[in-house]
Amino acid sequence: MASKTGRSRGRGTAAAFGFLLLVAGLIGAGVLFYLATQRPSTAVERFARAAGGCTTTLDFQSTGTYYVYEELDAGGFEPTDGCTPAATPGEQFAVVLSGPTSLTTVADASISYDSGGFAGTSVQRFEITEPGLYELAVTADDVRVVAAVGRDPDEGVSEMRSTAVIVGAVGVLLGLLLLVLAGRRSRKAATPSTPDGPGWGQRSDPVAEWPPAAPTIPRMPINPHQPDVPAVLTPPPPPLPARERGAGLPAPSWQPPAVGQSPVSSETPVPPPAPRAPEPRPVLPPPPPG
Repeated sequence: MASKTGRSRGRGTAAAFGFLLLVAGLIGAGVLFYLATQRPSTAVERFARAAGGCTTTLDFQSTGTYYVYEELDAGGFEPTDGCTPAATPGEQFAVVLSGPTSLTTVADASISYDSGGFAGTSVQRFEITEPGLYELAVTADDVRVVAAVGRDPDEGVSEMRSTAVIVGAVGVLLGLLLLVLAGRRSRKAATPSTPDGPGWGQRSDPVAEWPPAAPTIPRMPINPHQPDVPAVLTPPPPPLPARERGAGLPAPSWQPPAVGQSPVSSETPVPPPAPRAPEPRPVLPPPPPG
C-alpha cells in the first residue's frame, strides 16, 4: 500500500511540475517580448544629452559604437553642468568630441526615433576604444536643439525576441512532456492486474447483468413419449447375388407352380406312413459263475 501511495504522489508531483513549467515558459516568453518592445524607448530615455552653446562632460564606461543624434527638445531637458543653452546664429548643428584618445567621427544618418516625447536623427557615429571622461561641445542655431549621445536603440531587440521564443518553446515542450508522462502512468496504474498465486484469478461465477435477460421457456413436444432426437432409419442391406444366396444351401422342396397350373391341387394328399415300433432285441443270459 505504501509503494502504491508513493507512486501516486510521484505522478502528482510530475504533473504539477509539468504544469508549472508550461505556465512559466509562457509567462517568461511574454515578459521577454514585452521587454524587447520597450527596449528602444528605454534606451532613448537613457541617452546623454548636451545643450547647444555648452561643453558637457560625458563618462563612457564601456567601449563600442556610439551615435550622436540631433534631437529637438520638447521642453523637458535641463543642463546638469550649470551651462545656459545659447544659440549660434548662422551655425548648423555640429559637435566636437575630445578625450583621452583621439576620436574619428563618421557622418551617419541611418537611425531615427520618436519615442517617449523624444524625436531625433543620427548625424555621426564614433568608436570608443578606451573608457573614460570625454568632453562634448555643441553648436546650433536654435536653443531647442540638443545633442543626444548613445547606442542604437534597436540594439539587442532581435536577440531578446529570439530568447523569448526559445524560453517559451522549452517551457511548453517540457511541461507537456511531463504532463503526458504523468497521464500515461495514471492510466497504467488504473488498469487492473491479477496477482499470481493461489486464491487469485478470474471469478468463475457469472456476473449478473442489469437489466436481467428475459426468461427462457422450454418448448415441450406434443407427444411426451417422442424422443427429443428423432431416430435415424438405416436402409436395409442390399440382397445377395443369386450365386452367393444358393451356395451351400439345400434346394427348396417347394417350387412355384408351372404356368397354367392351378394354385390348388385336386389330388388327395397321401398321409405319411405311420411310424413302426422298434423291433425287440434278444436278451442274452448272464454267464455261469466260474
